[in-house]
Amino acid sequence: MSDERAAAVERVLADHGTPASVERLEQLQGGWSRHSYVVHLAGGERRIVRVRPPGALLDTDLELEYRVYEALEPADVPTPTVHGLEPSGDTPFGGPFFVMSFLPGDAPNQYGKTDQAMLAADFAGPRGIATDMVRTLAAIHRLDADALPPAVPRLGYLEVVERWRRVYEERRLVRDPVIEEGYAWLAERAPAQARHGLVHGDYRIGNTLVHDGRLTAVLDWELVHVGDVRFDLGYLALERSAGKHLRRRQPLMGTFADRDWFLERYGELTGAAVTAEELAPFQMLGIMMLLATQITAVWMHANGRTPDFRMVWARNSFPGLRDDMVRLMRW
Repeated sequence: MSDERAAAVERVLADHGTPASVERLEQLQGGWSRHSYVVHLAGGERRIVRVRPPGALLDTDLELEYRVYEALEPADVPTPTVHGLEPSGDTPFGGPFFVMSFLPGDAPNQYGKTDQAMLAADFAGPRGIATDMVRTLAAIHRLDADALPPAVPRLGYLEVVERWRRVYEERRLVRDPVIEEGYAWLAERAPAQARHGLVHGDYRIGNTLVHDGRLTAVLDWELVHVGDVRFDLGYLALERSAGKHLRRRQPLMGTFADRDWFLERYGELTGAAVTAEELAPFQMLGIMMLLATQITAVWMHANGRTPDFRMVWARNSFPGLRDDMVRLMRW
């Protein structure tokens, strides 16, 4: 264990008013733009350290993420409690970090056959996970946006389009006429009326914790913003959210629920019905977000910004996402 890292965590906990002694840390697998560590405290308790490392895939604000967790603590949304922030980039972890509570559960793998089967069985049976997913999303979208930290971005539909178009223009290695046609298609389909609320921005089963058939946490609020809440629904309705890389894997929306059932329950909970047809522009926006992040990953490796070979693997996502684009545009 790094004594410097343990000491840094202890300082943050003490400054937050929850002093504790760190016995050991272990880094969790995964993490494209955040690294996570389990902190084992004296007495048996555990915490999670969330770090923004150098060369992170997404240029997102760790402190904003921390403030959002703070704001969500009294809300009817399952999230960890936060226990202190170190905003400086000069830390033993190589970047800013914050500490949050450890909650039981595992993040289901939307691409793994075992977890897909588990989620399908839940929907065919008790529907605990499916029900928690729709109730939680409805709760997020019902939150009072004015009570959120002022730093949470306010983004209209066309601003989101421009956000990801800018990433494409800055990070592409070659021009892609299909992607560029997709941006033109999006610009022509701005909704006449927006449904403003808090948008998670990456709401999927892989960004949750599930324990004993129920949802215990929603994680990864890096892309949070106030905007049209139908983005989260369109993103969930993507084949990619149901485990697709090159071909469709299974029929359930997000791997955990029938789409019509989910949208009907969502409408009942929010009082605002949503049809599958009106989600098409938001599905395309979700694809553009995914393509922008995957293009960035390849760009980072090609330009020597990171030795992480997983970034090169991201190019394998392009064919499946482009296939979904042309289907949405009805080519």
